[in-house]
Amino acid sequence: MPRLRQSSKSQFPDGAADVARRFGITIKTLRLYENAGLIRPVRDGHGWRTYGQTECERLHVVLLLRRFGLTISRIGELLESRSPDLTAVIDLQERALRDQRGRIDEALTLIRRARGRLLAGEAIDPAALAELARAEPLRMRWTPALEKLATETFTPDQQRRLARIAPAIEIEWNALYHELDELSGGAPDTPRARALGRKAAALIARMTGGDDAMRGALTRFWRDGFADPALSASLPMDAARWRFLGAAMAAAAGEGQ
Repeated sequence: MPRLRQSSKSQFPDGAADVARRFGITIKTLRLYENAGLIRPVRDGHGWRTYGQTECERLHVVLLLRRFGLTISRIGELLESRSPDLTAVIDLQERALRDQRGRIDEALTLIRRARGRLLAGEAIDPAALAELARAEPLRMRWTPALEKLATETFTPDQQRRLARIAPAIEIEWNALYHELDELSGGAPDTPRARALGRKAAALIARMTGGDDAMRGALTRFWRDGFADPALSASLPMDAARWRFLGAAMAAAAGEGQ
């Protein structure tokens, strides 16, 4: 399979601003990747950054792996250990998009069935409603805007901690989100809701290491994310579920007091 070609020829002579615009990211994100060693723009005779074929291909790889949920540090390890195979990465992207299209097609089929029942004057039974609700994705989608919020909220040390801890507990968080989706319509002080609150508290403790500043940064990240409709669409839960989870955690913490 062909490897990334080595070339210092400038593909976008206008430099960083043009590259950021074309790839749909901010200059700050571009600088973040450069500081992490993921991309290495070439300086021209005036000291301006230029991005040739190699840099653009590497940027494509980085952005794709970020969308798959890999941390910046993990991507750096992959790029450091071997030259990324662009053909393999594009194949991976195609498989992911096909899989996503399959899930979207299934969800659209459920929506068409539901709409058909409503137009016929029929009720949508609870089982069908639950199936339709489960068709919505719950995972965090790391868009450039959400990544920008993270870099503005967390200090470099906090970002490094999250990069180490978050991948190890991602499956547990996803399971929690699904359970939260089932419980959020009820009361937050039931035994099952309190158990969910304890799980969330334990996961947050692992992420923060008991550091109050880190916990505060996490709270600001979610709060600011919910405040922006464009960002909230990329989060794995909505503001109502976030409030429910907070109430469940408070109920769990109040047990035995």
